[in-house]
Amino acid sequence: MSRNLRHFHLRDLGANRPYQWKGTPVSKRPSDVPNREAHAQILLNALDALPDVKSNGLPGLYLEISGRPGEKLKRDSLDTKNLSLLKYEEGRYREDRLDKATIFATEKGVASFRKKVDQFRTDNNPDREKDGQLIPGRPKNADLVQSVAAITEAGLRALWRSPSQKFPTANDNVLWEVWLNPESAARFMQMAPEFGLEPGSDQLEFPEDVVIVASGTRDALAAAVRKIGGVRALAAPTVTADFFEGLPVLEQATWVEELAGRTSYPPNADPGFITLLDTGVSRAHPLIQPSLASADRHAADPSWAVEDNKGHGTQMAGLALFGDLTTTLQQMRSVEVHHRLESVKLIPDAGENPHHLLGAITSNAIKTVEVQGARRRVFSMPITTGEDTPHDGAPTSWSSAIDEIAAGVLGGQNTMRLLLISAGNTDNFTFTEGNYLDRCDHPDNEIQAPAQAWNALCVGAYTEKVTLPDGEGTKALAPFGDLSPASRTASWTSYWPLKPDVVLEGGNWAAGSMPPPMRHGWLSLLSTDHRYPQRSFCFTFDTSAATALAANQISTLWSEYPEL
Repeated sequence: MSRNLRHFHLRDLGANRPYQWKGTPVSKRPSDVPNREAHAQILLNALDALPDVKSNGLPGLYLEISGRPGEKLKRDSLDTKNLSLLKYEEGRYREDRLDKATIFATEKGVASFRKKVDQFRTDNNPDREKDGQLIPGRPKNADLVQSVAAITEAGLRALWRSPSQKFPTANDNVLWEVWLNPESAARFMQMAPEFGLEPGSDQLEFPEDVVIVASGTRDALAAAVRKIGGVRALAAPTVTADFFEGLPVLEQATWVEELAGRTSYPPNADPGFITLLDTGVSRAHPLIQPSLASADRHAADPSWAVEDNKGHGTQMAGLALFGDLTTTLQQMRSVEVHHRLESVKLIPDAGENPHHLLGAITSNAIKTVEVQGARRRVFSMPITTGEDTPHDGAPTSWSSAIDEIAAGVLGGQNTMRLLLISAGNTDNFTFTEGNYLDRCDHPDNEIQAPAQAWNALCVGAYTEKVTLPDGEGTKALAPFGDLSPASRTASWTSYWPLKPDVVLEGGNWAAGSMPPPMRHGWLSLLSTDHRYPQRSFCFTFDTSAATALAANQISTLWSEYPEL
């Protein structure tokens, strides 16, 4: 399969903002200062008080620019050839209500800024005529200079991207996530140890940034940032699933209690439901119980118990409700869960379903849950079989049954259904040295039945998880944003539909000096454990996890737009 097209990465394109009345339209131009000379002199004194770039051997200066109350900073004038705008905060989201900007200014940039302030103090633009009247020229650079209230050398907090409460309060040796200019990254990593800062060997590369994790105190980092330059932002290192999964039982329970305390389940007369066709779901977990009624747990075979004794279904339930808990647990904002869960045990606790009955058992599971009444359901089935491989995309008995169920043929009812099915997982022990995508695309790793069904949505996996602990001697197998090594693909070249239809996060594998690559806690997702209260969290991964995330996103969208 040819791989000559680049991925589109659509991330961080929006942000939640509280509604705010715009009020009476105001001019984007800052108001005139009461005393032009005095305002200019305050800014000139501030600039003159800054360290001299050349004599101190600095690459430039990190500056924090504060706006005037009620005025907008002229941000476009703070991002020029010798001034780089690194961070901008609008006053309406700050306690002090002042716009703030963090910039990096080269020696020429500082001199240019000072010149513009001095011109504002002494020079005017030419007078102009409008409608027969002579309009006096405004001071030069008036919009920029009159929008600024103060200029100071910036500290580390001015570069901080993470929530303020995560900024280290003591001068202890801690880990820092450092975002670097790509042109300066190598120099920073080489020189950082001179200041007592130890950069990790791994780095994450983006078009405009190189991200590393470095160990050191605040003082060491501040000295390195000031003397070396090239730092665009600082943040708290990403906490991985391994952190939460490795916590003692009581600490895990505390995190569960914290998340449960900020989670609400708004009432809805017609909520959307994610119907999990899996190993059952445990209601004991506090994060699951509010969304899963006792009456909404079923089994494809009436003789089976509905409890989850294997754990897979409960893992999928946590992802379907909250997404990857690694992210959710670290957030401070409140969480609203608008959809609900249904569970149908499709896998027996002992033994296996006869292969020739898989289609019939799935049909019976759908009938069992739909007896409860009409609901807006998203069916999620992270279960496949390898017994039909190879099928080269052709229909099998199970995929044909899925097509009928989705099309509304089941039971003689004209009820179309949305079914999500995992693409199936690769075997890591078949991976050798070389490009891992060659194995994912190999005919042996074709989409597993019944995910080749035309009318179902086949979910594969990609990954953005690439961070591994320093000194372990491993690296992430898949690069950031590419196909997860666990994800199968449609390797057939006939007229059967291309699969998977969508991909979501499914985790990554760690590759050492010798194959095979292995799953790793740092590269996994985190979800709910069926053994609660013995354990609250567990690792989860692969295309089944991606399928649960897809169900979460679809049901969230459907809850927001029920007319779809």
